Amino acid sequence: MFSRLFRKCTEETHHLSSSHTLQQTLEVLEEKENVLQKKISIEVERAKEFTRAKNKQAALQCLKRKKFYEGQMEHLGNFQLRIHDQEEKLPQKLPTHCGQVQRVKDSVKKTYTKSSQLELEPSGNYSGALVPYK
Repeated sequence: MFSRLFRKCTEETHHLSSSHTLQQTLEVLEEKENVLQKKISIEVERAKEFTRAKNKQAALQCLKRKKFYEGQMEHLGNFQLRIHDQEEKLPQKLPTHCGQVQRVKDSVKKTYTKSSQLELEPSGNYSGALVPYK
């Protein structure tokens, strides 16, 4: 997933600026946020269906998953704020050295992987998500 963003320092990364790398990371986080919003709406609809069918246990499971997804969205929002703060601190339009780019990448990756429990697959699906209750 992040292999393109967080690869080892090569000649190509000399030409990439830190702000460009942070923009790419923001795009990935926004994509994940959109997927989570879709999952939340699906869980709400499923909870309504189970409630109509008088299956309270299944409806509660859907609401628990919804709450989990909302927590993940909050984490993504915090990551986006951190990245915006990092962008403001970086000098604009000034190419950086490979070491500086690598440090920024490592810090973003470390903070993301510590708090996040979801991984975005290339297909856009999340692995590690809860299995729907049937």
